[in-house]
Amino acid sequence: MSRNAAISIDELTAQPLPIFAHSARAFRKVGNAGGNTFEGYGDIILKDPGLALHTLNQLQAASGKSLRTEISSMAQAAMMLGEERARRLPLGHPQLERSLSGYARTGYIRTACRAFHAAFQAWDWAHIKNDHAPQEILLATLLHDVAEMALWVAAPEKMHQFRKLLLKDGLPTDEAQYIAFGESLEHFSREIAARWHLPGLVNEALRPENAKLPRVRCVMLAVQLARSTERGWYWEKTERVLPEIAEYLAHPLDEVITHIHKNAVRAAREAPFYPVRHAAALLPMLPGGEELIIEDEFPEAEAEIEAGVHSTERPATTPKPQASPPTEPSKGTPPSQAQVSESPAAQVCLMPQENIFAQTLRELHRGLGKMTLSDVMRKTVHGMHDGIGLNRVVFCMLTPKRDRLVSRYMVGADNDPVFSRFEIALDKPHLFTRLLDKQVSLWVNDDNRKKFWPLVPAEVRSLIKTNSFFAMSIHVRGKAVGLFYADRRSQDCALDEQAYKQFRQMCQFAAKGLANLAK
Repeated sequence: MSRNAAISIDELTAQPLPIFAHSARAFRKVGNAGGNTFEGYGDIILKDPGLALHTLNQLQAASGKSLRTEISSMAQAAMMLGEERARRLPLGHPQLERSLSGYARTGYIRTACRAFHAAFQAWDWAHIKNDHAPQEILLATLLHDVAEMALWVAAPEKMHQFRKLLLKDGLPTDEAQYIAFGESLEHFSREIAARWHLPGLVNEALRPENAKLPRVRCVMLAVQLARSTERGWYWEKTERVLPEIAEYLAHPLDEVITHIHKNAVRAAREAPFYPVRHAAALLPMLPGGEELIIEDEFPEAEAEIEAGVHSTERPATTPKPQASPPTEPSKGTPPSQAQVSESPAAQVCLMPQENIFAQTLRELHRGLGKMTLSDVMRKTVHGMHDGIGLNRVVFCMLTPKRDRLVSRYMVGADNDPVFSRFEIALDKPHLFTRLLDKQVSLWVNDDNRKKFWPLVPAEVRSLIKTNSFFAMSIHVRGKAVGLFYADRRSQDCALDEQAYKQFRQMCQFAAKGLANLAK
């Protein structure tokens, strides 16, 4: 898979996110009405991602210190700015209706509308969970997809390409991002969050390994719901995330679905100024209408229709999906790769990049004894992903009781709230308990699957949905501390000997880094 050169953070943050003209008008009305203006300003800010980001930037500039733990509501932020500065927030700031046009404008509005829908759902769930600061969760959810909005402003043609790869060509989100941008959207969002010193929960929710934290999980589930409902309420990914939400809220699934539908309607009523189709508008649509939604965003040209070309045709560089659906393997029989594939969606294979692999090894070597645990592990998992071309990489650590392996660093999870909670129970003997006995690696493949697949716990098989993967345990001073897991997700992207050697090499460098930290 070839990919575009990554956009720099300087390019991405060169222009501010625009605000809606409606927000500017609403600010004037609140200022003229008198009363509790800060509460009024706060309500307006939380419906407009560009204005929320601008408010935080202004507060950062005024205070000159980090805001990571200071802001629990936008009314509080407005109060900290003071009435005069708060009243002037929209003045002189680019307005969307004047600064964007074409699909840049439509794409930005669609993304902002989706962000507000997610934020409203998360805010409501925070109240259900008796969270101490629901607006903090609302804000983190509203700004979770800040990179998408920034890309619509700075590089709309790349965002248009990404949406086309995702919707028309059917590529998985993670791979479509790397083709269009040369990096992941979460990476860009983390860079923006760091550059603009955004609140701590915004940063935490941009790292998939934090999915086990209840407040972060709330944000991730809401974002995943809002993304999937863009394709309809009966789309397969929507139906997969709904039980996860029910589990999180600890309520029956049918009650949760009804409540979420009502929330979608309430969100649309709260922000009618978004001139795009809200998620609530798709509630009456029957199953099977997803193609109509895609066609609405990417209509076929008349020439294509006359020629009978199907809009869902894949590009020549992308392997075609399997013709028949996955079959259920018989008990005790190691399934073929085709049988465990999650869906017949189009797949692309990440191209190994030798320069990134070599650079990562050099940086790990130079950093021995100097880098923190987070630096070592994040550099390693990203080196495996970008340098070796492994789609999903996880480093999971042993818990203090040594009864579980829990994900700590991860890349390629595609904001999947299930895979992001990667966890392996060690309460009974199986493949991974054996791997932890000493520092050893394993590549489960066609040659050894008959031997090793029956040793993989059923819950892990269900989680990874592939039966070919790399794994290596990491020991420090002769004692197990964790394990690396990596795969290429799809049967179209087979693991190979070279990738396995490089995976082991990078694991060994990470182990050296941990050993130096232990000293």
